[in-house]
Amino acid sequence: MIVEPFFPLVINIIKHKFNIMVVFEWYEITLFLFLVIYLIVTLTLAMLFLKKYLEVKKIEFLYIGLLVFIFSLANTIQWISSFFLVAFTGQPLNPTLMYSIQGFSVLSLIFGFLFFHKLILISKFKKNIATTLLIMIVLFISVIYYIALFIDYSLIGTLDAKGWTALTWTSLSNILFTIANILFFVTFLLFILQALRTPEKRIKLKGKLLLIASMLLAISVSSAFALDFFHGAVYWLMTFLLIHTPRIVGFIFFYIGFTLPSSIERIFLKEN
Repeated sequence: MIVEPFFPLVINIIKHKFNIMVVFEWYEITLFLFLVIYLIVTLTLAMLFLKKYLEVKKIEFLYIGLLVFIFSLANTIQWISSFFLVAFTGQPLNPTLMYSIQGFSVLSLIFGFLFFHKLILISKFKKNIATTLLIMIVLFISVIYYIALFIDYSLIGTLDAKGWTALTWTSLSNILFTIANILFFVTFLLFILQALRTPEKRIKLKGKLLLIASMLLAISVSSAFALDFFHGAVYWLMTFLLIHTPRIVGFIFFYIGFTLPSSIERIFLKEN
């Protein structure tokens, strides 16, 4: 008598019980779980930022909350939805729709620039010029992205074999995303350097935490452009280790650095 292996047996039971049309590989399920965890964590942080805004009525918390909220949804919701559609209907979301939602990840950076506009200590005239220029560049990048997308979504990227998630990005997409991310990180680093140079210990601590956040987010963003060098299981392992994990942890440090909860403040700023 042939005994069927345990895991295939479990998969077959689940498939028939829930009427699942497609069985996913382990790495696809892991990717899906990472996306769900990332979405839950970042939406929670976005809600905390917005709650902080309602408490203290400082517009910068509204800006940063909207940045995290839109960026979070734009990087996850379409892929998660497509996973469910493939599982239960065998068909993914329309690729143009999925890439359209992804494009909002760039547009969300506008709220980041408005946030830094409030807090970076330079003359009002210079801030107005810099912020206007940054927003115009992001809008220009988005126009190019959406024109290319509506011509042919293959100009943006390649989906995986089942069509539910992005596998690779084209040179055009990489260039557009790189420019947008560099602008954001340069502005972010200017804010961090400003915090690190202050004599006030509390502000300096926030700067250090935000520096850690920026490093983790930079690893996550830059690693996405190196995935083409990997294949098979190594590709997915690098995706989990270098993109999703640093991004989740980075956003947690992002929130802690901006809000500096009293518990963190007591640990690091306790009097000797």
